[in-house]
Parts: sequence; C-alpha cells; structure tokens
Amino acid sequence: MRMKRTGGRVVHSPLSFAFSMEETGGSWIQKYNTVNSEFVPDRTLTPYGLRPHLYITDPDGNVPSGDYATSMINVVWTVTLVSDGKETQLTEGTDYTLKDDHTLLLGSNVTPGNLVRLEFRGDYNNALRNEVSHFTWQKECVTENETSTNLILELQCDSKMNFSPFKTYGDDQQFPIVAVLRNGTADLGDKAAYKWQVFDWDQKAWTDIIPENNLWYVSGKDTGRIIVNVDFIQRVALRVTAWLKTDTSQQESASTLLRRWYGQWEDNYEFAYAQYIFTTTKHAKAVAKVVNRQGNITDPQRYFDIELFYRENADAEWKSLGNGTEKDIDRDKMEGNHELGGICREKSAYVPILLADGTVLTDSDGNPIVGQFPTSEKEFD
Repeated sequence: MRMKRTGGRVVHSPLSFAFSMEETGGSWIQKYNTVNSEFVPDRTLTPYGLRPHLYITDPDGNVPSGDYATSMINVVWTVTLVSDGKETQLTEGTDYTLKDDHTLLLGSNVTPGNLVRLEFRGDYNNALRNEVSHFTWQKECVTENETSTNLILELQCDSKMNFSPFKTYGDDQQFPIVAVLRNGTADLGDKAAYKWQVFDWDQKAWTDIIPENNLWYVSGKDTGRIIVNVDFIQRVALRVTAWLKTDTSQQESASTLLRRWYGQWEDNYEFAYAQYIFTTTKHAKAVAKVVNRQGNITDPQRYFDIELFYRENADAEWKSLGNGTEKDIDRDKMEGNHELGGICREKSAYVPILLADGTVLTDSDGNPIVGQFPTSEKEFD
C-alpha cells in the first residue's frame, strides 16, 4: 500500500509597520524677502533633509524590532518642480542629493508661486513570509513672501483613512488626528482656534459634533487634536476649521474620511468529518473558516456574522443550522449527496440599538446600549 501524504505550512502573525519621514534639517517652507531678494532658509546653504524610517514589530519574534529603512528595496525619490501648471523633473546631484540611508537633501530654492513636490516610494521584502509591503509618502515645498501673512492648515493624516477591525489602535482603540495652523513655518500654537465638525450624510451638510450622538468621539473637538474611537467608526467624514483668535476673517479648512475597512477576505465551509456518509455514520460536523492575506482569522465571529446552511441533496431547500462556525448534523437528516453552505457578512462598527419608536435603548445609567450588525443583506443562489 502506498503512503498517503498531506502538506502543511507555517502561518506567521502579520508584521506591524510604522513608516514615517524625519526632517533632518532645513524646512519644507521658505520665506522670500522681496526687499533683499533672499530666501530664508537658503537651501543652497541649509538643505532640506528628509530621512525615511520603517519601524517593524514582529509578534512572533522572528524579526527583531527596529528601524529597517536601510533594508528597503526599490526606493525611488521623485523631485518635481511645478511652475505655471508645468511639471519639470529636477536633477539629482544638482538640485538634490541622495545618501546611502535613503536620505534626501533638497538644495534647490523655490520662487514664490511655484512649488517642489517630493515623492517617496519604497518596498520592504519579508523573505520569511514571502510578502512585499509598499510604502509611499509625499510633500510639497512652497515659498511665501515674507511681507504677507500666509496661514497654512496642515492636517497630519491622509485624506482617506481605513481602519481595519483586525488591528489594534493605541490605548482602548483611541486614535488621534492632529491639525496645525501655521503662519508660514511658524506653528501658531495657542494663538490659533480650532473647530471640528462631522458630515451629516442625510442632511448633506457639516454639523457640530454632539458627543451623545457621535459615539466615536472621545475628546478635542475644539482643539487641534481630536481623538476618535475606531471601534465606533463605520464611515465618518471630519472637517477642521482653524483661524487666528485675533482675526476670524481668514479661516482655513481641511477634511478627512474615516471608514471601517476589512480588505480582501474569503469564507470557506467544509465537513470536519462525515463528508461521506456510511451506515456507521452517526452525525456530521460543519465548520466555517474565514481567511485573509495573513491566513486563517482567529475567532471570525468577532468580525463577521456567519450562518451555516445544510441541504440533503441538490434539489432540497437550504435549511439554516444557525449562526456560528461549528454545527453538528444528526444522521437522520443526512442523505448521500448532502451539501453544506454558508453566508458570511461583515459586521458594522458599534452602533446604538434603536427601539421600535426610534429612541435609543439605554442602560440604567442612561448610557446607550450598542451592538454590531451585518452590513449587507443575505443572498442565496
């Protein structure tokens, strides 16, 4: 009798990446003295330096924690001058230089009205897991006339942020979003006032944040640093408006979209045993699994609404076995060509539970009771 074989593989926990760009010198914004025809700072004397950092943490301990920026591959810096709508690639060695640790030194001054766009691209190859992670970064360098006031509101996050339900964010899933109002390069600090608002999708308008209605809100709606709880975010658009406390006539605004994002995943259903029915078969066991790029998702019912279905043959109607990832099937329900199926739906962020009259269900202290619900309808073949 020939040996029967089966294979297996090692499933590693996903690496945790923290990519950032360090300013090593100079400034991304310049002032131009129209009287003396001087740039401050003058990049021919003080280049604007940027050094990438890629901090990696491995839950399994196979990859030592640390900065792996110098181990990145396919690193490309693109430096583009934008003038009157025309883009021109600047020259390495003349306008900027690159160091072995991927640091960029920009030595070109930017005349007022123009800008220089800096773009970074790089990959990290995880040979152990056979995965390649991609990282990008972009910033625009501008120049202002020193004789004019130029308020710039910098929102220190992407215009669209995806929060994965499989990841942990800070303490108690609390995530900060920071806005900084500058006058040129100078942070205005406590001279600036801030106000955050949320977009009402029904009214199609920006509205004030009301903590008891916006459960994702933690603190900071009237400061430059708002904190949100990602467990309560399904799809939230935020806008921050900032101005000088001494002059409300000039206001700057910026917005970002926050959303719950599962990425790619796939659900599978199988008989743990009794796929084939014999006279000695007493019962069968149905099992549901959900996988993504990192492998099997542990305890998938935390993130998905999973309902198992069974039918005795291809002509029979599907019967629900109930919600869960494992269900037993009695022998008296089984026939020769039985089939197993399932419906797997993403769970929403936590939302208040509403009563029939539209009021929010609360506990004895008046706090809203929340729950998670499927984000799509059931679909049958």
